[in-house]
This record gives sequence, structure tokens and C-alpha cells, in this order.
Amino acid sequence: MSEIIYGVNPVAEVLKNRPSDIKKIFFAEEKSHKSIRALRDLAQRNRICIEYKERRALELLARTSHHQGVIAIVIPRRESGIDSIIASWRESGEKLLVLILDGIQDPQNLGALLRSACAAGAHGVIILRDRSSPVTGAVYKASAGAVEHIPVVSVVNIAGAIDFLKARGAWVAGTSADAGQSLFDLDGTLDLVLVIGGEGRGIRPLVARKCDFLVRIPLRESISSLNASAAGAIALYEIVRQRHHRKEG
Repeated sequence: MSEIIYGVNPVAEVLKNRPSDIKKIFFAEEKSHKSIRALRDLAQRNRICIEYKERRALELLARTSHHQGVIAIVIPRRESGIDSIIASWRESGEKLLVLILDGIQDPQNLGALLRSACAAGAHGVIILRDRSSPVTGAVYKASAGAVEHIPVVSVVNIAGAIDFLKARGAWVAGTSADAGQSLFDLDGTLDLVLVIGGEGRGIRPLVARKCDFLVRIPLRESISSLNASAAGAIALYEIVRQRHHRKEG
């Protein structure tokens, strides 16, 4: 079994983290820029099979024109369990920060959210196995390879995952446009799980009832809502800001 990863940064991150899982890398035949040459040299040092193809052939393989001249055939990343998130948290010695995505269906949103979570120092991301985007090549591309640096756990039951984390001391905050509490009034210094709902429908009622807090991002009246990836990035970095402020204080 294998999957296709494309784009300079995603392929570079797989190459750095698990080169033995790469079966072959395809490069475009035309003259390449510096980043592609560096990637090719790294692949050669790791003795990975390399093949050159016309750009159109790469488009057919990747099913997109946004491959940046490089595609890797890769053994799928090993699935993480929630225990890996707990282990990451315990090892860090920091306050818990987990992102739960309740039905994100757009691969671009999922990739952007994974990138934001990784950049914010989250200990892991939990996604819904059904009715949501899997971690595909498009997600790798949108995350710029951040998928390789954070546990991503796929679960059948979000509510069950929340119960698991609550039993280990976590507080759960969900974002909702109808919430009475502002995001900026949330205590971000708690051990926190942040829940972002799916595009359009938001957090499902059962999941919302599991949350200890429901918070809204204050918006001007002319804007009714934000893209899921934008909302997630804002909420994550408000938590980071509060934690940084507390350390500085």
C-alpha cells in the first residue's frame, strides 16, 4: 500500500523524517530550481530511487498541477493513537493543547489547521474518521509537510475522545458563532482541548454538549463567520498569547 505526496516542502519533510518509507521520487525533467536540486541531492544520499518525467505526467500522477515538479510514492504514515498525544504532552512539561476537528471536509482547511496546530505547539490533532477529509497528498501540501511533526489521530467518536481527555484533566472549549462568551475571556492557561466544527454546520450538538466552554470570535456585524482554518488559527494563537503573557509575567 502506498500514497502520493507532492510539493517541495511535503516531500522534503517525509524525506527528512522517514526516508525508508519512500519507494520512489519523480522529478520534472525541465531545469530545476535550487530547492528541487537540494531535494534531489538529499534523495540520492539516502539512496532513494529517482525517476524523471514530463510535467504533464506528474500532473496525472498527482491529479493536480500544484506538484511543484516533485512527487513521492510513500508508505502511509503510521496511525497515531490518543495515547501518543498524552505522551507528547507529558514529555513536554507544558500545559496541554489539543485541537479537535469535528468534521472538516475540505483538504485545504484540514492542511491549514494542521499547520497552525503544529506552529502553535499543540500536542496533537484529533479528526473524525467518517464524514471528514482524510490525510491525503492535498492535505500534506496544504500543511507544508507539518503532518510529519504532530500526532494526527483519527477517531470514530469525537465525544468519546473528549471523555478520554477530560478524564486526564483537560478542559474543553468549542467555538460557536452563537456562544455568549468571547474567545478573549477564555482562560487559555488551562490544560485545553480546542474544538473546531466542520464547514457550514459547525460543532455538532452532541459534541457541543461535551464542551466545558463555548466561545465565539468577536466579529464586525458585516461578517457573520470565518473560514474554519482562520477561526482555528485565531483561537490557537489567543491561547498561545495568554500562555506567553503568563510566563512573561
